[in-house]
Amino acid sequence: MEGRCKPSTAITAASDYLYSLWNKPKGFFMHSKITILGGGLTGLTLAYLLEREGMDFQILEARNRLGGRLFTKMSGNHIPVDLGAAWFWDYNPRLQQLLKDLKIASFPQKMGPAVWYQQHSSAGFQQMQLPEQQQTSYRIHGGSTNLILSLAATLEKERIHLDTVVDQIRFQDHTYSIHSNLGVVTTDNIVCTIPPAVMAHSLDFQPQLPADFLNIATATQTWMEDSIKFGLGFPTAFWKEQKIPVTAFSNSGSFTELYDYSNFEQDRFAIMGFLHPQMNHLTAENRKTKVVDQLVQLFGPAVNDYVSYEECAWNAEPFTNATPKQSLAPHQNNGHPILRSHFNNRSLIMAGSETSAVLAGYMEGALHSAHTAFDILMSKS
Repeated sequence: MEGRCKPSTAITAASDYLYSLWNKPKGFFMHSKITILGGGLTGLTLAYLLEREGMDFQILEARNRLGGRLFTKMSGNHIPVDLGAAWFWDYNPRLQQLLKDLKIASFPQKMGPAVWYQQHSSAGFQQMQLPEQQQTSYRIHGGSTNLILSLAATLEKERIHLDTVVDQIRFQDHTYSIHSNLGVVTTDNIVCTIPPAVMAHSLDFQPQLPADFLNIATATQTWMEDSIKFGLGFPTAFWKEQKIPVTAFSNSGSFTELYDYSNFEQDRFAIMGFLHPQMNHLTAENRKTKVVDQLVQLFGPAVNDYVSYEECAWNAEPFTNATPKQSLAPHQNNGHPILRSHFNNRSLIMAGSETSAVLAGYMEGALHSAHTAFDILMSKS
């Protein structure tokens, strides 16, 4: 089955674009007017807005890919499985407009009229009728990385620098020196889109940032930092053939949530879900075994026909979770006003989804933060 599945033209184009970035000569020792730290949704949206205004900027991204916590993995039968941000809603106007501007389609997440529910470990899964959805969840056609690559494709690739790990920032004589594993670059303005807790633990600012800001930043929960998402690709949607629901919720076992994650065209089939936090302590192989075993108990032997298993344990991502042993409440301090601080006459601007005054910690929050930073920069020009 895998050998007969061909990637789409869009996927091939995306791969070619990423290949050109990965193989771009390293080194960027030049001065820029604006430097964006982080190539996630906030950073790329800000770059997209600056590009339209003809502004001078560059993006420094620590990972070897763009997108941050928007991460779509292509399964063995070329299903885009989102292992990071996946859904948006009708009350996300900025994201809806951006998708429209970039000509990216979206479609509703199918839930079905019934779900499986497991209350505790000694109880089996029971089918329950699902009340009519109050809010429809939507997915991005091609996965959330389609949005990331579409934003990046509007930029000159010379502006994007992957594998660039920044550790020190010095401010002197109205100029910043940014120290990284690839050398030093200077800039007039910095927009830091790195999650506040990661920024506070990994970047050394001189002069130091105010203590009250750092105290809140350190205690700000980073969305996805303790999550594990997984996805299995299948040759057929056996659950549809058997007319059984696939959406499931559990208070015990290996996973907490499960969804039908088949593609928009309904010709590639997958199941995607979230693992229990306790699964962080197991190896990836042990997690996979437990997930498959539980799915077989729920759906039967057809699960063993899966063609791929993908997962992302975000607590093991150093650029997402700087302090994996620290336990913070979900969305703790997200949207706190101090996180939107700017320093040195608005030349150092803090941004990113967790800083947003609107829907902090979500994709809509990331876009709102990008627009806020853009407005500050344009007011200075």
